[in-house]
Amino acid sequence: MSGRSPAPGALSIACVIDNGTASLSLTGELDLATASMLEQRLSELEDHGSTHLMVDLAGLAFIDSTGLRVLLQANTRAQEHGHKLTLRPARETVQRVFEVTGMQDALRFVPPPA
Repeated sequence: MSGRSPAPGALSIACVIDNGTASLSLTGELDLATASMLEQRLSELEDHGSTHLMVDLAGLAFIDSTGLRVLLQANTRAQEHGHKLTLRPARETVQRVFEVTGMQDALRFVPPPA
């Protein structure tokens, strides 16, 4: 990745796959306009045998209810298939959306690596 931020309103998804774990790093905005891009990427990874999806939200500048829905649906699918979805927390303003909606308790957040 070049280190540059995506254009306002855009979403960038970087992915690394290692031993069945797909680590995704999101940068930009996860909303109605971009949620389908993440939904498609998660679906592709699930279809190709990734049993653990790790989604790093630290680069998100914004998330709306559509973005929350994509993550919740991915979590439900993971649980149904005996897989797991874990999230690395977003910056404070974005993480607040998870707290206010009660989704912080519905999803599994893990601390970023040291």
